Amino acid sequence: MGATVRSVEAGSDDAGRTVQRVLHDRLGVSNAEAKGLIAAGCVRRNGRRVDKPDTRVAASDRIEVAAEAGRRYAAVAPVRRAGDGYRVLHEDDDLVVVDKEAGVLTVPAGTADGSSLVERLLAAYRKRGHRDPVLRVVHRIDRYTSGLVVFARSHPALLELKRQFKARSPERIYLAVAEGDVTPDRGRYEHDLEEDAKSLKVRVVRGGRRTAQRATLGYRVLERLPRATFVEVALETGRRNQIRVQFAEEGHPLIGDRAYGRPSPLIARVALHAHRLAFTSPRGCRPLRFESPLPGDIRRLLRELRGHTAF
Repeated sequence: MGATVRSVEAGSDDAGRTVQRVLHDRLGVSNAEAKGLIAAGCVRRNGRRVDKPDTRVAASDRIEVAAEAGRRYAAVAPVRRAGDGYRVLHEDDDLVVVDKEAGVLTVPAGTADGSSLVERLLAAYRKRGHRDPVLRVVHRIDRYTSGLVVFARSHPALLELKRQFKARSPERIYLAVAEGDVTPDRGRYEHDLEEDAKSLKVRVVRGGRRTAQRATLGYRVLERLPRATFVEVALETGRRNQIRVQFAEEGHPLIGDRAYGRPSPLIARVALHAHRLAFTSPRGCRPLRFESPLPGDIRRLLRELRGHTAF
């Protein structure tokens, strides 16, 4: 059976979009089928074969699809991209969700030197052929906290994601190991936090100071250990160092927290992991939900604590 050829000329509104998006919007092809057509070599841009769904188009580009009628072009299984200190879990025209390793800064601190997560991602985009990639910071996690973080890939996506985070609608779940016996089994912490101008450490303040920011979270005990507690934390506000500062204020600093507690021979960093992140896609109101498994160093810490090793 011969192939049927469909074509479309990219307009000014299509400029900068991916070939996959143009096929979806202009030809009514599902995203899965668009990926399948590209993988099968059925799509050409200005006469040249398109190999990647995220190839960008310019105004007046001609996109042609030569496909056999009745054949199903299934999308290939997604491959999770990985780089130095991170894994990409999800990527589309609006955003990218990354699972970050502990020790990697989310954004540059001071002079850019290529070591931060956003710099590494941008370098990976350029290597893949993106001329002027853009990543906009939606939220951050601490350098020595591992787990999930999302970046916007356009200004409209940034505004919508920022709106959601400001409204506290995303689900942000962390896993942590705290010193002592955290009680009760479920609870909620509320404090006013302020950053010290000299030390840059965050501290709890009282008396309704205008410079303070309200910080709230809920927690649930997952496991009680000798002299420690494994907890799940639902972050409600997104203040810097919030979980670490609030648990320390309640007499339960996180194990390995050198700034707000004490170092531990059992783990080289703070025992805190951004485990689950759920929010609504900037376009289409699609629910998105991601999880990052507990990393090896925190799993080892839990095993040691169960064996009554002192931290």
